[in-house]
Amino acid sequence: MHILCNRLHRRMLLMGFTASLAMLLVIWSYSSWAATASLAISSSVANQNDTVTLIGEGFDPNEIVSIWITDPEYRVYTVAEVKANEKGEFDYPYIPDYLGAEFTPTGKYTYSARGKSSGREVHSNVRVNIGSAPASSPGVRVIVEPGDDRQGSFFVVRGANYGAEERLAIWLRYPDHTVENLGYITTDQNGAFEYTLRIDGAPIGRYAFTARSLNTGLNGISEFNLRVNDLTKANGAAELRIRPSSDKQRSEIIFEGLRFQAGEAVSIWVTLPDFSTASLGDIQVEEDGTFVASLYISEQVPVGRHTFTAFGNTSKLRGVADFILNPGGVSK
Repeated sequence: MHILCNRLHRRMLLMGFTASLAMLLVIWSYSSWAATASLAISSSVANQNDTVTLIGEGFDPNEIVSIWITDPEYRVYTVAEVKANEKGEFDYPYIPDYLGAEFTPTGKYTYSARGKSSGREVHSNVRVNIGSAPASSPGVRVIVEPGDDRQGSFFVVRGANYGAEERLAIWLRYPDHTVENLGYITTDQNGAFEYTLRIDGAPIGRYAFTARSLNTGLNGISEFNLRVNDLTKANGAAELRIRPSSDKQRSEIIFEGLRFQAGEAVSIWVTLPDFSTASLGDIQVEEDGTFVASLYISEQVPVGRHTFTAFGNTSKLRGVADFILNPGGVSK
């Protein structure tokens, strides 16, 4: 069995750009490098798992330039600081895979570069498409059988027609086309396997499970859907208020809970725009059944509608409130 909760926590706290892109570079020329800065990429379209080289021009000589990236959900991540040469140019050939995941989520990315002394800031966009991958091998069979295709369910994966006692690498592709490595399994003497995973508060949408032989290269793929589900059963309603109800990234919001049981622990979690969930911790309720807490929303949280839930662990009372997060960084 494979539990995906740790990955979901990481998605909330560390969601972001997770791989390199590939392209040659086309340099944009300007009549005066001293007055106008530029950032160039070779193409407006790239595939996952490629490498990109960024070239900047028009910065001050020997200036330190900060580079950052804004992902398709407007999450902002620092990429690097580079030093321009005597002509005010820099060449940064590799964007590090600083989150350690295997693939970049697909969509539009904005690279930004800003000179620390000149204040010149420039941007360049790249659209990342899903990378190529092996197709299913003829004769190999992989099927996913959900007991229930909603969040919180167990999914049983069965494979057949591999080699006897063959070692397989298995992975899961998420709806945003990121990939999680699930490790290795071994087929039985008949070349079959059975694998069980539970998907709790993961993003809803289309998934793909892949099992690939390390020896023969036989590849099996099965796609399945995940629907939203209410993962808690409440005994009644408490109240949760959020101030403000809408704000930008890099802001602080205030939670106020009312009508909970005196002294109980209240668990708080958030449902993100893709309907994945992440725990934010527990809060102790005051004797009057209330609590007040604050949460900082960083630039690495995706924009959109966030639904916060406060659930009393003793009373089973639940309060729910929505919050709309707007971009706080570069969105060009």
